Amino acid sequence: MTEHVNTELPAYHEPSSSFAKEIELEPGGSGIMHCIQCGMCTASCMVANMTDRYRPRKLIQKILLGKREEVLTSELPWLCMTCRLCEERCQEDVDPTDIFTAVREIAAREGYIPAVFQNAIDKVLEDGWMLNDSYTDFEEDDRSDLGLDADLGWNTEFVKKIKKRYFKGGIEV
Repeated sequence: MTEHVNTELPAYHEPSSSFAKEIELEPGGSGIMHCIQCGMCTASCMVANMTDRYRPRKLIQKILLGKREEVLTSELPWLCMTCRLCEERCQEDVDPTDIFTAVREIAAREGYIPAVFQNAIDKVLEDGWMLNDSYTDFEEDDRSDLGLDADLGWNTEFVKKIKKRYFKGGIEV
């Protein structure tokens, strides 16, 4: 008697983690369910090549295992440079960049923004750019010599647009 073997494979695995399902519902998060944990994302990652702390595969694994609090309170999802090398090389069409963006969206909504990134946001909202404090007479003279506008007041318009679109009077909505 021959035993019937089901040769049909599911389109993707079904992680049981409610956190993975939460990420899946975020814009860009649908790829989380396709990850087979091969490690190609980590092998492709420029940040991972510079530090042992950042491993995209391990971060996705934590999502799949449901380690919600650990992931959301970590600075690791914020270290993705969005170069998309992982996406280019993934054979399962998973885009860790979009997954980490989804994680950052949830983290930001819940107030988990690492201090270094919050400081950068505050600086941009204050000045319109990160380097306002370093702008000196030398840069002003160089810009004048090159025929460029030495007054970089255009940044204030950028800040106004950002505040109008995303904040109410500079306070997060």
